[in-house]
Amino acid sequence: MELVLKLVLGTLAFVWVLWTVRSVNPRAVGMMLTFPTLNGVVLLTVTDKLLSEIVAGIFPLMFFNSLLPALFIALRRKIVGDRQWLAIALCLLVWAALAALLEWQAVWPYRWIIANAAAVLICVCAAYAFWRLRRPLVPLPAMPASGESAGDFLRDRGPRIFWFFVSFLIVSLVAYFAADAHSLVGRLSALPLVPLFVLHWAVNARRVDLDELRLSTLIGPVAVMGFLFLFAWSLGFIRTGAGALHAWYWPAGLAMLLVQWELTRLVIIGMSRLTYR
Repeated sequence: MELVLKLVLGTLAFVWVLWTVRSVNPRAVGMMLTFPTLNGVVLLTVTDKLLSEIVAGIFPLMFFNSLLPALFIALRRKIVGDRQWLAIALCLLVWAALAALLEWQAVWPYRWIIANAAAVLICVCAAYAFWRLRRPLVPLPAMPASGESAGDFLRDRGPRIFWFFVSFLIVSLVAYFAADAHSLVGRLSALPLVPLFVLHWAVNARRVDLDELRLSTLIGPVAVMGFLFLFAWSLGFIRTGAGALHAWYWPAGLAMLLVQWELTRLVIIGMSRLTYR
């Protein structure tokens, strides 16, 4: 029953995030690909794992996810015919191989060194991408007001909601059955099913410049790092490392999650606007 409740609450939270980001500028689309939706839900709901180990497990794969647009677009151009599912499958295969390598026992003692190196690489790549996007004199485009109804919203975002549910179910089952899978839970919370679906949509709809998409995605993880540190620190006030929860853990934790998601969204929108001139 508790697992079902987590899945329902987590999926509803994801729907709320999708609703709040309906009208964003094209560069913000790329930065939103690494938005910490699943990361935040997992940090809140997986209460028997160490927060620090979950966060350390997220960082290397979050950096890899920022490279997904370049990898996906390159694979799509190499594949003959309309077989984009193959590009998605290859991206997931590479992601899974990297996740498995990071869980290898020989690599385990270096997990914090790897996490710190990933954080440095994220900052370096974000600085490079920001410089590249700022170089041309491109003004901030005017965004039309969204007149989308709730029904249209659900029909359009239905596949994304489904893939989020699948990702969350996988992470939740691993967390439930594997007692010591602290870092693995963190890595699986970076499972890129939703970003890959959004990439598929963006490439086909041609609503964003693909060269800009590759660059803007490199900037998003900077905001995500801030979210991960702040949210993990906030949860430390209402839970202990041993898994003991405050009496008001769930309402307080959900409120903090929604507030900090909104702060992250505003930071991403602000950074995307700064890339225009």
